[in-house]
Amino acid sequence: MPHYHLESLDRNGYIASTALIQDSETLRFADQSLAWWDRHFSWNAQGCSVLCDQDNNHLCYLFSKIDRYGEYLILYNLFTPLNEQRKGYATQILHLIMEEAVKKHVRRITFSSVSASLDFYHLLGFIYWGINDIGDYYCNLPLPKEGLEGILAMTKNNDHKMMAGQNLAKIYAKVYGNESKLTPQQHLKLMADILKLGKSYAHNELQCLKERS
Repeated sequence: MPHYHLESLDRNGYIASTALIQDSETLRFADQSLAWWDRHFSWNAQGCSVLCDQDNNHLCYLFSKIDRYGEYLILYNLFTPLNEQRKGYATQILHLIMEEAVKKHVRRITFSSVSASLDFYHLLGFIYWGINDIGDYYCNLPLPKEGLEGILAMTKNNDHKMMAGQNLAKIYAKVYGNESKLTPQQHLKLMADILKLGKSYAHNELQCLKERS
């Protein structure tokens, strides 16, 4: 059974690691992720984690942070070089990142997913409350004590009120009115994604919770 571990990369370490990526599409996304992180956050506090095997090969990258209050694990850019894809590395890095967050008593997890990534997160059990102001799918859930392995059971066995918790107003504000701002083409794409997600797209349930609050 392979053993994997996380390594935290500073800015120079990230640049050196991603410079070895050979496919142009992943390299371009790695560069875009670097530029985005530079604009929004300090590398002195938190940066990018990379999944490593026993030989310390770099397999998969995830930008994430725990908020200043220690309440939220926030996921940002997750990517795997083309030659390492479809080997379960993205799931493995999420497992380890969430495991670390549970040990630090983080209570919730949040991220926004592009349409192309919905299948991956959907299989893991994540649900979405709607779309944010740039049309990405917004997730905000309790972080189970079992970490990633507890997500599917939690979303299957608990009601939406429990999953929104005390964060209902925050969640609602994040997605309110954004569907109405889409172009006709974007709306068609949204409808196709909602059909695929089924009960995992909980915008109507969120609306009902808000009306009753």
